[in-house]
Amino acid sequence: MFFSTLVSFLLLTVPALFTPGPNNLMLLTSSAKFGPRATVPHGAGVVSGFCLMTFLLGLGVAEVMTAFPALKWILKYAAVAYFVYMAYKLLGVRFDSKAGSGEARPMRYYEAVLFQWINPKAWVIGISFVVAFVQPGENRLWSLLAIIAGLAVVSTGSTITWMIFGERLRAFLHATGLEHYLGMILAGLMGIAIVMFLLP
Repeated sequence: MFFSTLVSFLLLTVPALFTPGPNNLMLLTSSAKFGPRATVPHGAGVVSGFCLMTFLLGLGVAEVMTAFPALKWILKYAAVAYFVYMAYKLLGVRFDSKAGSGEARPMRYYEAVLFQWINPKAWVIGISFVVAFVQPGENRLWSLLAIIAGLAVVSTGSTITWMIFGERLRAFLHATGLEHYLGMILAGLMGIAIVMFLLP
């Protein structure tokens, strides 16, 4: 029973958290622009913020979302507005600009935590896992904590992977002499995130 549940959990979690999404594209962008080390607070905020949100969903917030479906659209378009702003800012990014110069900087830890609450993909994944794996009755809290632990492990792996992708992208652009196109490439990635948000 435990083994089959674990396999089901991994089969759902790995594709959900490792495939391109708003968090992963933002981590790649930040790592390409500022480097993995400067992106660590952003990554930590993604993991802890997502796990906290899923925990609260398991305690009953999911029922609120179900009762008020209009909240989904409010969250979606708030996120789209944020990504449009980010894409505009990234158009002017230069390869040699440093974190902390002007307005360019990595996302802070608390900003990444708060971003999870306007990230529709995070909501969908969190609610799906709560519905699929949280056991009713006396075992509810323990099963919820087990899910959070598993999500933390897989999400950390995904975060590190996409930060490495960003570093490799930066190295590739430098090696091929395409570093002047960094801003356009990063803005394009944000554009992909916007399209993904608008998809049903």
